[in-house]
Amino acid sequence: MSAGAGASSAAGTPFPVVRAAALETAAVNRPLWLIENLWTSSAVGIIGGAPKSCKTWMALEMAVAVASGSPCLGTFAVPSPGPVLLHAAEGSAAALRLRLESLAQRHRLDLELLDIHVITADSLRLDRPADQQRLDATLLLHRPVLLMLDPLVRLHAVDENAAGEIAALLGYLRVLQRKTGAAIALVHHARKNVSANGGAGYSLRGSSDLYAWVDSFLYLRRHHGQLTLSAEHRSAPGAGPLALELDESSNPGPFLKLLSTATIVEPAPAADPLIAQILGLLAQSSQPRSAESLRSSLQVRNQRLVEALRQLSEDGEVVRSTQGYTLPHRSDPLPLF
Repeated sequence: MSAGAGASSAAGTPFPVVRAAALETAAVNRPLWLIENLWTSSAVGIIGGAPKSCKTWMALEMAVAVASGSPCLGTFAVPSPGPVLLHAAEGSAAALRLRLESLAQRHRLDLELLDIHVITADSLRLDRPADQQRLDATLLLHRPVLLMLDPLVRLHAVDENAAGEIAALLGYLRVLQRKTGAAIALVHHARKNVSANGGAGYSLRGSSDLYAWVDSFLYLRRHHGQLTLSAEHRSAPGAGPLALELDESSNPGPFLKLLSTATIVEPAPAADPLIAQILGLLAQSSQPRSAESLRSSLQVRNQRLVEALRQLSEDGEVVRSTQGYTLPHRSDPLPLF
């Protein structure tokens, strides 16, 4: 039977459906956490932060902790350790080994005994069907409990600002997670300035679909010389920000050190001037303003404007209708003519 015939015969086949009461229940002994307070079990997510914020060090610290069952950062327990598979698309294999050896020895472990495997392919493209099939086969062969991919920007050729393109890539990774049961962590860059509205997740480069996709999200930030770590989860309370330091003074090599488990109380971020500019334009307008009209007046990137309008809508500071955006005191938006 040809592929076309197969697709045609499946077109009218109903999707599988079961009664709600027949859905499988969570295993009683299955832990909520892969790494307590940092990464939920079988979660897809992102380790994010601006350049030089130790994202790769955090990813490798997680890999060593999960593979060994030793506490991550010396503090966060790993209830159900297992094999780790990672792909580092930046840096040399020798540099990667040095980092892993340094972290293993810090955990008082022998790297030779750790169940960490490295994908050594020169190129791995998550948007390429052939590479997707190879990655599927690799996970089914090695059965990792954690797949670490670093960094996302080197693993595809799609437009990260195009919601449809990035959603397709993230959809593949979600299917891969469900098929294999492995947690999947992507290392991804953030813009230099953290959004003052909507949290650190909205500072990630690219489409907001990236932030919407995550089950667990770790954010590393360097502010006034202090490195901090924050965690957010879809199904559990968040943690942090916690103070970290890359200790480069010890033997055999550098490692990430948690300075304190106490949450740092940070000052409120400065107000985003774009918020005031949007509110000012709407206050001056006798008619609703479309997003395109606002973007034309403000000369800002569409993604940034969409995020600001979403936050203003959630906070009740603007009202959205089919005709555009208005301030909330105008209950009956005027028509656009």
